[in-house]
Amino acid sequence: MPSVSTLVPASLALLVLSACVAGGEPRPSPEPEPAAPHVALALTDTDPVSAAVDTSCTTTSVKGLSTQLVAEILCMRPGSMRSIEGAAGLSLGSAVFPFLQTPAADALLVAQKARGTAMTINSALRTLPQQYLLYSWYKAGRCGISLAATPGTSNHEGALAVDIDDSAGWRPSMTAAGFRWLGASDPVHYDYLGTDAIDLGGLSVMAFQRLWNRNHPEDPIGEDGDYGTATATRVARAPVGGFPRGAEGCAPDAGAPDAGPPAGDAAPPPPATVAAPPAASDDGGCSTTAAPRPRSLGSAALLALVALAAVARARARRPRSLSARGSGSSARLLPRAWRGP
Repeated sequence: MPSVSTLVPASLALLVLSACVAGGEPRPSPEPEPAAPHVALALTDTDPVSAAVDTSCTTTSVKGLSTQLVAEILCMRPGSMRSIEGAAGLSLGSAVFPFLQTPAADALLVAQKARGTAMTINSALRTLPQQYLLYSWYKAGRCGISLAATPGTSNHEGALAVDIDDSAGWRPSMTAAGFRWLGASDPVHYDYLGTDAIDLGGLSVMAFQRLWNRNHPEDPIGEDGDYGTATATRVARAPVGGFPRGAEGCAPDAGAPDAGPPAGDAAPPPPATVAAPPAASDDGGCSTTAAPRPRSLGSAALLALVALAAVARARARRPRSLSARGSGSSARLLPRAWRGP
């Protein structure tokens, strides 16, 4: 049986590992991704996110809820993101949520191929509950988080940011592919700045708001994409494993790793796709456009009858020499009556 002298160092090693970040180089990043799956073993899918704040030190503890949010975002903006999991030349840390905006994912692969060596990624997309955990740990002084952005404001939530090992070595190929190095304040962090990128920051918040309302019609919150007290309270109460009802009204595989369209097709479709559903699902559209037609025809007919009556009275009062021009007058009056007032 192991002695106490051997068990204590082993336990300390596990605690140190839980506060460390996956990856080969030191991470001075203000928002590291703690990788300590063993800490979250006590959580069940129905536990609230607030429980993960106290008992976990890994953002993977809310993976189920985060996966639902990605599916909801892809329902709102089809093709806007795709998975980089399994991509040749990329090595992902254990806590990485492997989604990026489609053009950013394409540019990342271009940068990797340009250098020709494996790229280790320690952070990519962060969903709202993942950022909520980091921010909560930062405020509580837990899990080695020295600084974290307020949920709804992190660049990672827009699916355009990555943290990578050997940042200096990757800098030439990353900048050539359209990424910007954040600088010495966060030396592992790169943001994609391509003109084909879209603003998904508020969409992550709105996706959660939609999911919450779908599952809690008795306790609705505004679907405005703004992170406020009402949304923060509901994030804390949301189940780490996801809601009973996830994304609805979209393709069944919307949140799957290979759900994105081929490279280069992502940027143009979203605006048209987002605008299309309300028109298609508005069953009342036909009735509202059809209803005015009988009223419009009735008004026109009434005006025509009034005009004809006026012509008839004019004929009766005028001499016969002018009655020959009556048909011409009525011909001019009728078009004015049909055009309406």
